[in-house]
Amino acid sequence: MNKRIYNVFFHTHTVSGIVISVALYIIFFAGAFALFKDEIEVWEEGKSITHTERKNIDYDKLFATLDEDYDLTGRDLQINLGKHKDKIYVSVSPSQDTISNKKAAESQYFSIDIHTEKRKEYHEYYGVGEFLYRLHFFHQIPTIGIYLAGFVALFFLFAIVTGVIVHWKKIVSNFYSFNPKIALKRVWTDAHTALGVIGLPFQFIFAVTGAYFCLSILVLIPANFLYNGDQTKLLEDIRPERKTYVWEEKNTSELPSFNEFIQKSDTIWEDFHFTSAFIRNYEGSNMRYVLQGELHDKDRFVGIGRTIYNQKTGTIEIAKNPEKLNYVEDVQLTLGRLHFGSFGGFLIKTIYFILALITCFVIISGVLIWVEARNKKSMTVQQRLYTAKVGHTYLAICLSMLPVTALSFLFIKIFGQSFANLQTAIYACYFILWFVAILYLKLKKDNYKVNKISLLLGGIFGLLIPIANGIVSGQWIWNSFINNQKDFFIIDFLWLCIGSISLLMYSRISEKVKSQSAFTKTPIDYKEAKKELEEQYKLEQQSEKSKDKNFIPMRTKIIMLWIFLVIGFIIHHVYGIADVYFKESLLLEGANGETPEWAHQWRILLEGIAFVFAVLTVQISKQWFKWTSLIWAIILGLFNIYHFITAVIYEFTNVSEILVLFLMVITSMFLIKELIDWKSVINSTAKE
Repeated sequence: MNKRIYNVFFHTHTVSGIVISVALYIIFFAGAFALFKDEIEVWEEGKSITHTERKNIDYDKLFATLDEDYDLTGRDLQINLGKHKDKIYVSVSPSQDTISNKKAAESQYFSIDIHTEKRKEYHEYYGVGEFLYRLHFFHQIPTIGIYLAGFVALFFLFAIVTGVIVHWKKIVSNFYSFNPKIALKRVWTDAHTALGVIGLPFQFIFAVTGAYFCLSILVLIPANFLYNGDQTKLLEDIRPERKTYVWEEKNTSELPSFNEFIQKSDTIWEDFHFTSAFIRNYEGSNMRYVLQGELHDKDRFVGIGRTIYNQKTGTIEIAKNPEKLNYVEDVQLTLGRLHFGSFGGFLIKTIYFILALITCFVIISGVLIWVEARNKKSMTVQQRLYTAKVGHTYLAICLSMLPVTALSFLFIKIFGQSFANLQTAIYACYFILWFVAILYLKLKKDNYKVNKISLLLGGIFGLLIPIANGIVSGQWIWNSFINNQKDFFIIDFLWLCIGSISLLMYSRISEKVKSQSAFTKTPIDYKEAKKELEEQYKLEQQSEKSKDKNFIPMRTKIIMLWIFLVIGFIIHHVYGIADVYFKESLLLEGANGETPEWAHQWRILLEGIAFVFAVLTVQISKQWFKWTSLIWAIILGLFNIYHFITAVIYEFTNVSEILVLFLMVITSMFLIKELIDWKSVINSTAKE
């Protein structure tokens, strides 16, 4: 490979890695804990489980109770049976029998205790395990979060390929030349290469499967052409167990026993366990019971089995033999097992967990290599400051996840029973703590201290988790081990190891490591840097004024962009009124001549606050105001992007609205860019 091609791959690998590094770190860190999602859920509740066989559950009694409460006639039920927990999860669709069952128009989703039949809504049983699983693919970002995670996985695959090409010749030598006493950049480079190669197969699998699951909509586009646009047929072939049937009429005969169906199905294949069940058109003449399960992974890596009870014929059909492969179905299961480590038991999950944390280290070391390499005397002060800020921000976001996650486990264990809506409580706890931790660590402006603080707090909080579990739930780690309560023991032992290793690493990292940093050898004098930037800014302003007759001062641009956003919001509302003229009567249903409170709130949040920032920018140029303006501009920008995407998806015929929203997205981008530049300007030079 000649030097030019090498440099192209090297810079491509660096840029792609830096761009996705923070998002990728979050995905792998949260994903590592998501591997133990089921165990975390049991640990959170603090109650011993009985590991009841799925075939021994009294489903007939359960359905009779649900029928009394939800009127199941004409509904479809989907039941996630799980494997060992004392809960099953039920999803109930709206009824198709709209004539005799008018009240059953809403869908339901809840968990059921198989012993007490106690039901909990999603927000009631939501836990930190579920939160981290969802964070793993950015589910907390509405609509676009999963696609963002998919594109990150796609770029990660690109970074893996270019990384292998760049480091190919150094892979073997770096295993033997690793020496922590040499230059820090060399340490990070050797560790980045060596550990990256160790986790390479794992990372490649996750990049491919992650991109597949998160961007499945793009995968299905070419398949859709093969089916001539018949998406229903396509989805039935990919997920045949989810096939639905048109409602015909209510059946007057006795409801067939689901208990008998599952008992008979259990005798068909040996060492077979059920994972899910489906009921189509409950109490209908064409009702069907569907059972799906798998052979044990020690017998067969891929073995999906499915039986169907047909109400009309009164017979059980074998729809899928687990001992016979089906390419379309089994590819789905294979990718799922590879991604979630749902084979090989606890050992595979532990290996996946360790490799996920190794990948986190590879990501961080890649960022540190970039930071170290760009801190040279030959670079301008502005470039060095930018590099330092990026490094401080990236490390603050990534490393703070350890103590914040540990603290969230403590929070849910100690205070979890106090909240009716656990989902809201966990969101508030995790994101507020994370935001505060990021700000605190970033203001340190010292990567060494950020690392030390994160390890110290993460270690302390991690060691407190088994203690908190013992005090609150009475499940002390030694009792869990003796009583073979694996779910409690796994989580407590996991945090015991994480806490101990974190404190050990904290004690081993000395000031000598910091002294090897390029920022220690060629430190940045922030006071002098500000003066240099001030002079540089003055020269740039004078140069721009002399060269460009249409020059607009920075603060004037910012004020204009804020006002443009205000106008954009107003125009968008006007188009909303136009919709009323063109589609509906002018007097909306429920209108009483008064503007509702929610309308005032939206006006204040959108055009009101934007107009306030435009006015205040005329007089205020303090650093706190610049930061506040930037944060609010970013929030508005994300809102505008989200609104634009949803408009394209759901209102693609409303061209005028989409155009306005697109221009508002562009305006937000320009505004954020100008505010970032303004933030770096010294206050004494801000007055124009």
